[in-house]
Amino acid sequence: MDRLSELPDSLIFHIFWSLPMTDVVRTTILSKRWKNLWTTALCLNFDNDAMNFDDDRELQNFVNRALLRWNGVRLLKFKFNLGYKVKSVYQNDGSMYLGTDLWVQFATNKEVEEFYLHIRLPKDWDDDFDSMDDIYYVPQCVYSCSSLKVLSFEDCNFRVYGNVQWNQLKSLTITYGFGVTEHLINQILCGSPRLEVLIMSFVDVGEHLCIRSTSLKVLSIHKFFCSREDLWWDSELRICTPNLETLEIGGVPYRKSMLVNISSLTNATLGFSGLHGYEFDGNESVFPWMDTKLGLFTKDDFLGDVFCQFLSTMQHVVNVKLMFCCIKVLGAMIKRCMNSSYPNVKSLELRYCFSDYKLLVGLLESFPQLKKLVIVCSGGYGTHENRESLNFDAKSYLKFEAYPPKSFLQLRTVVVTWDEDDDVFPFLEYLLKYAINLEKMVVNVKGIMPPQLPSKSLFLASQKLLRMPRSSPTAQLVFCEY
Repeated sequence: MDRLSELPDSLIFHIFWSLPMTDVVRTTILSKRWKNLWTTALCLNFDNDAMNFDDDRELQNFVNRALLRWNGVRLLKFKFNLGYKVKSVYQNDGSMYLGTDLWVQFATNKEVEEFYLHIRLPKDWDDDFDSMDDIYYVPQCVYSCSSLKVLSFEDCNFRVYGNVQWNQLKSLTITYGFGVTEHLINQILCGSPRLEVLIMSFVDVGEHLCIRSTSLKVLSIHKFFCSREDLWWDSELRICTPNLETLEIGGVPYRKSMLVNISSLTNATLGFSGLHGYEFDGNESVFPWMDTKLGLFTKDDFLGDVFCQFLSTMQHVVNVKLMFCCIKVLGAMIKRCMNSSYPNVKSLELRYCFSDYKLLVGLLESFPQLKKLVIVCSGGYGTHENRESLNFDAKSYLKFEAYPPKSFLQLRTVVVTWDEDDDVFPFLEYLLKYAINLEKMVVNVKGIMPPQLPSKSLFLASQKLLRMPRSSPTAQLVFCEY
């Protein structure tokens, strides 16, 4: 029995989408029914990371031949990924191949619904291009393609002549976008009345960004590195999205932020790592002007203030993630949030270095109704240097030995991903001692190869925790490897 020939077209096309196009073409030998089936496939995936064409001409010829043989009526999904080969869109004399633009036009003419245009620059791209104009521009036909529902760009340049006509678009992702200005974002939002998901990763939109939309439900902004003082010092972020449910803000923070009418927001992720993540040799900051401008108000104080500023406007948020919380930033947060309370937060996730667990206990004072706590140890992010330079005495703020945080009385679940560079056990011991309603504690420990053998770290962690006293008689301890 030829079971391959009996598979429904929908399942076969799903298989095609999961394979690079070179393998899809090879499926013609599997059965008689599959011989020309790919030529009517609803999904075409030209991912050169998987096809592995080393010669630019071979890649161009393969794509051209495949599209010439395709005789379907319309496309549901189309993906084109050059994969670190930006030069492959150029001739030796510097002129551009017509291939890329024609392939994009082919997809839009077939009323594509999901379109992934990933050009993906090499790491040394700034040494290969004289200006931003050398980076691939999204063709104008894309902006007028009204059939689009899911759209993803990577390493593309943007310039719109006319209006954006994405009447059906539900999801838009821009990664490492160039020419992404506040005006472009406004054009996109005005031309996308049904847009529900907007993700901008490593995108620098300049000094101002205003997001106004009644349709957005998910918004993610990861601002790219910006070293110009005049742009950053006056930078401002405004968000007015009454139906927004999930918000992620990361990268280099804006100097000022204003969140208006976000009553539907329930999930928030904050991860401002930009001021710590970019350093030259000798620990010279990429932002030397910031130290002068801020004066005694240090970068850590500023980041702590940014965290608290966002949290204070998120009164309806239930699930919160705070990423890259080094000890100095956490200390700054405690000083600013010690009189604040976030009673609606039921789940809190932290990426934190356990150089001083007392600071973490102090922060939990602000979350009295916490039911779930997830901690991912960052392993060395903010170690001895940060501990020694902490500019205030945490003990003066934390009298937790006599008065444990109210959140400890509500906690039901704790999940900890442990890095051996962090001493998380004092915190877990204190938590087991006072979390009277704890139901489960999950400890993830980095495993070893082969995976079927338990690691020494897992054994030591389990033995140490099992010996600790527990105030909750029903608390379960679960140990896992990752």
